Amino acid sequence: MTATEERASPGVGRVLVVDDDEGLARFIVEVLTDAGHHAEAVSSAALARRRVEATGYDVVITDLRMPGESGLDLIAWLRRYDPRVAVLAVTAYGSLETAVQAMRLGAADYIPKPFEPAALLLAVDKSLRAGAMRTEIERLRAEADARYGFDAMVARSAVMRELIALARRVADSASAVLIQGPSGAGKEMMARAIHQASRRRARPYVEVDCGAIPDALLEAELFGEAQGVPGTPQHKVRSGRLQEADGGTVLLDEVDALPLPVQIKLLRVLRDREVTPVGSTQRVAVDLRVIACSNLDLRSAVAAGAFREDLYFLLNVIEMAIPPLADRVDDIPALAERFLETFNARTGRRVTGFSPAAALLLTSYGWPGNVRELQNAIERAVVVGVGPEVAPDDLPPALRQPRGHDFLDEAAVRGMTISELEVAYARRVLIKNGGNKKKTARLLGIDRRTLYRWLGEREEPAESDEG
Repeated sequence: MTATEERASPGVGRVLVVDDDEGLARFIVEVLTDAGHHAEAVSSAALARRRVEATGYDVVITDLRMPGESGLDLIAWLRRYDPRVAVLAVTAYGSLETAVQAMRLGAADYIPKPFEPAALLLAVDKSLRAGAMRTEIERLRAEADARYGFDAMVARSAVMRELIALARRVADSASAVLIQGPSGAGKEMMARAIHQASRRRARPYVEVDCGAIPDALLEAELFGEAQGVPGTPQHKVRSGRLQEADGGTVLLDEVDALPLPVQIKLLRVLRDREVTPVGSTQRVAVDLRVIACSNLDLRSAVAAGAFREDLYFLLNVIEMAIPPLADRVDDIPALAERFLETFNARTGRRVTGFSPAAALLLTSYGWPGNVRELQNAIERAVVVGVGPEVAPDDLPPALRQPRGHDFLDEAAVRGMTISELEVAYARRVLIKNGGNKKKTARLLGIDRRTLYRWLGEREEPAESDEG
């Protein structure tokens, strides 16, 4: 870590004084040093640039009028070189116009001459506090990116990589997004990542589970509600979730569950960008980005008369369809490893990975509960397992029991291609043979090289019928 990256605590800072007046510069350094700061002085902007590049500072205090390069030139350079450095401009009495110019260039504050030591220290402490706050905000944003951003999403399958690429392209727009897919597939995580990558990331992100709120309360919950008798001290207007999201993003989860009367009112909000609370005639302007999620195909709901067509088109500016986990098998191993890492950290265990047989079970199971079910399965394996790696017996019984429906019927329902069917059947036979690839290839009537290619694995040294 460089000295520039190593920021001091809000109470103590590294300060560079830039002034061709040696006496004044020495005085400022003494005042700052006595207060506990680390301070030094140089006599020109050119020397200041070299010191900043070599050392790094929290605060630079510069005179504006110096021979050669001016303090204004130094401020402009500092803004380009390291915007985190707070600049305080020292100005002569009556030089207000120059001070305003310094502020426009990026100075945090100005100190008019002559000044008292207390005023100098107050300006430095204020700048350090502001710098510490900016550093904390940057840290929190980095944590939010790591937890909620696109980089936190696992995407090994082509379809998920394409969806994330689309989401990245549209994230910074204000356009509505409709994300459809089965429960547990990752719709909410995609929605949060879109918000996190947008210019609204520092503004509210409000989630509304439309299916979990009783119909009688939903309208007031979304749009707000006027309470008490108008004109009395008891009268007040409670903000709804849409107003809470002003300036940011609102996620309407299970949007298909909205009753038709609420759909009409939501349509007006999206069209007019105004909210009218229940029981009020007052319209409140809102600026928000809407992301809607649905487990159902909203086109079918529109055709059935359960969802308004005009609202559907307003929500469906950017359409995304997240497939079930069973249709993106390539994501399963990486997701399993991610969840294993998470639950290792949470439980203090050190499970190193998955046995070959356990890995085959994970990629062969249908995962009706999608990513959420996979996460629960890995949590169970970490909690109940005793070995250094996850074994088949550590996984939920449903993964180890034959499914009660026909394999070919399932393939037809999912619309599997012949190639996909070959791979799925090969995995099923491999499980039956305890992971023995040589025996499996012989039973399938193919060579081992073809089997490895189907499984997407690198060919291993020859194995016996027992191994």
